[in-house]
Amino acid sequence: MLFPLSLVLSSFFLPATCQLYNTENGFHPDPLTTGTFALLCIFAVAFGILSIVTFVVLLTARGHRTPYALLLPTLALFSLSNDTYIALLVLENISDLYLSDSYPALLLPAISFVSNLFNNWAVVLQFLVVIAVVWNRESVLRTATEGKFGGHHPAVIALHVALATLTFIFGTAAEALNMATNVQYYTTDTFSSDDGTLQHRLVQYQQLNYVYASFAILTAVDVIVSAVLLWRAWRKAVIPDRITALVLFAIVPVYGAFSLVLMVFTILFSPSGISDSASITVFEGANLANNLLATLLSITIMIIILAMSSKKAHWNAGGIADPPKQYWAPQPEYVYAAPPQVTHAGYYVAPPSQAQTPHYAGPPQQPYPGSYTPGSPEHMQYAPPDESRPGSYAPGSPPPMEVGPGSYSPPQSAQGRPVQFPDKGGPPPHGSPGPYAPFPFQFNSKLH
Repeated sequence: MLFPLSLVLSSFFLPATCQLYNTENGFHPDPLTTGTFALLCIFAVAFGILSIVTFVVLLTARGHRTPYALLLPTLALFSLSNDTYIALLVLENISDLYLSDSYPALLLPAISFVSNLFNNWAVVLQFLVVIAVVWNRESVLRTATEGKFGGHHPAVIALHVALATLTFIFGTAAEALNMATNVQYYTTDTFSSDDGTLQHRLVQYQQLNYVYASFAILTAVDVIVSAVLLWRAWRKAVIPDRITALVLFAIVPVYGAFSLVLMVFTILFSPSGISDSASITVFEGANLANNLLATLLSITIMIIILAMSSKKAHWNAGGIADPPKQYWAPQPEYVYAAPPQVTHAGYYVAPPSQAQTPHYAGPPQQPYPGSYTPGSPEHMQYAPPDESRPGSYAPGSPPPMEVGPGSYSPPQSAQGRPVQFPDKGGPPPHGSPGPYAPFPFQFNSKLH
């Protein structure tokens, strides 16, 4: 809401109000002031657009948000400084409002104080934005080379912090002293009574402003040295880096030009610069050039930093894009149908609900001689003959006895002697029914 409100305030509300206030005594500045006013309105629109783009980039950035997190308040401070300066130009060029008794005496000094203070703070944040980009590239280089190159030296970190802190302190102190001087010596009576003290205050303000400008110029030296060292480190690692190249060959020249403009116009507006006898047109022309060059260079730095986010792969080591992310949802485990289980003789198979190790119901049945074994290569096997067992038959031996109905013939031994039965001691009489002879089967004790 801040940026749309500032755009409306600076570009439409104040000029329209001044034009409608009075046709003769409304807002009618001279040509140079009109040019400055139009230029500031264009800058207000530019700052609003850049702030929106920065906010979008900040939401979408991954792994390099710090520079854009600092760039957003930098744009806010530059925009507020620009808008308050527009209000200052408008109020200074309305004669009826300026000379009115209801006009607050400290309104113009207060607006000027806010504009200059926000501008000084924005310069500090602009330096930190560039250092944040350099810091990011040093971290990426250290990670890519596993600590062989890159990293952050404690002395360099202390230098960054010291320059930013001193620039902020002296920039704030200079504007605070200027505002305190206006509060104490803004009336004509006070000017005439305390002229010596007023001049001393003005000299102190100029000195503080020179110190602020000096540290702001030294930030450019810090940026140049840091960018060169970073670029050499990437060269030693034999890894190309587009962001470092943009910092060295795009941001460094523009930042150096910004510091040069700051130094030149600080000298021009000093007592040793433009003579007090010069016309008002000279001062307005210098003021227009200062606003145009300094603000354009700051906007250029911000545009370059925003252009770095055009391709996210540039922020990786070597400009290699990140592998695409795999977005998947866990799927239910698929159970394949098991083949039917075949139950073998002598085994117990547990049902599917009771998954356990099969238990033997008993010892497996051993096939006896002459039995049929399923799955064997031969369908039927005969046990080898055993001469010691009654009733056995071997090939080449006499054929077995023939048993007729109602009669019994004892088997003959290999020597032709009758078989002796243990219960009778001899064979039964011929033709008489005798005891039952058991079938020649050998009992297998393993079945029980």
